[in-house]
Amino acid sequence: MVLEILFEADKTALEKLIEKREHKEQVIDSQIEECDKKVFHKCTKRSAKRYNMTQTARILGVHRETLYYWIKKGWLKPKRDYRNYPVFTVLDIEELIKWKDTIKC
Repeated sequence: MVLEILFEADKTALEKLIEKREHKEQVIDSQIEECDKKVFHKCTKRSAKRYNMTQTARILGVHRETLYYWIKKGWLKPKRDYRNYPVFTVLDIEELIKWKDTIKC
């Protein structure tokens, strides 16, 4: 009889611990999801803004014809707008800056 009472007490204590653990995991998952949403929102915001060739060349500090040369050589593969003009996003420009800095060495 005493063993049954102890077994039931241990069982309820174990269930409470499992519930607390599951609750903590849910809280952590929701926090991660909120952070991911913020990161995705920032990324989509940055990728939504588009720059044309002249604006991109001005940001990179090169001539517009240089960008056309890089495209012709196949070193750049820009996205195209509805008129088939090359356009660049902020993320593309950041990668171009990194690439440009590596070829200066």
